[in-house]
Amino acid sequence: MPLRLLLALLLLLTLVSCRSAQRLVKAFPAEPSPFLVHAKELKRTEAEKSPFLLDWKNKDPQVWALAQKRPHIHIAPVNLDHLRPMSRPLSKIEVSEKSRQKNVRKLAGYFHESLTQAFRNAPEERREVIDPADKNSLVLELAIVEFNPNPIFGGLMRKGINILLWPGAETAVSHKLKGNMAIEGRLKDQRTGKVLYEFADAEQNRSGIILYVHDYTTYTYFRKACREWSKQIEEVIRTEAAAAVKDGPPATLLLW
Repeated sequence: MPLRLLLALLLLLTLVSCRSAQRLVKAFPAEPSPFLVHAKELKRTEAEKSPFLLDWKNKDPQVWALAQKRPHIHIAPVNLDHLRPMSRPLSKIEVSEKSRQKNVRKLAGYFHESLTQAFRNAPEERREVIDPADKNSLVLELAIVEFNPNPIFGGLMRKGINILLWPGAETAVSHKLKGNMAIEGRLKDQRTGKVLYEFADAEQNRSGIILYVHDYTTYTYFRKACREWSKQIEEVIRTEAAAAVKDGPPATLLLW
């Protein structure tokens, strides 16, 4: 067992230190939805520079110069109009569509609260969060476009892979056994109507090297994902998508 634990630690360190390897265990990008204005112009990002899989940035410096003068930011309710049907077989077996719809609405509300809190707790008080938006606002809009609840049976199967091979072995080989969630977002200037930045990202139930409570719960991991996304989105916007913002590690040694 000590040897297997050592292997697990080595694997975790490797995944965290090698940003390109992290993208191998991250959820795959979702097909862009009509929610995005510049969907066809999205580009794959580099893991060491962006926490998101795809993004687009307005290249006009004057647009960003005007955006710097906006003292307010409005965070719109999270959009569910482009939510797609479940696509993971185990999710469809374990969770009814009625239950998913109920819980994704709750998740959208929680995501909005997390975003609001992240901007209010920003280390630099650059913009006041207001509702509704005014002409001195930037407007942040988010959409959940894919959501497959985490299957409990999938968690048991993944843990079996770890037992048969080594702790953490399932991290890169069990995408289909995990729930996943995909989001899209855009930032625009309310006064000019110009879109400044758009992004798309996806998360799946993040692996636990030894034991992870979220493997055996249907929705709780995605609340954690929303909190992490909120902090990343706030930092990306605060730095005007010009500074490197890192994603979280693809695996964890924590129980929660």
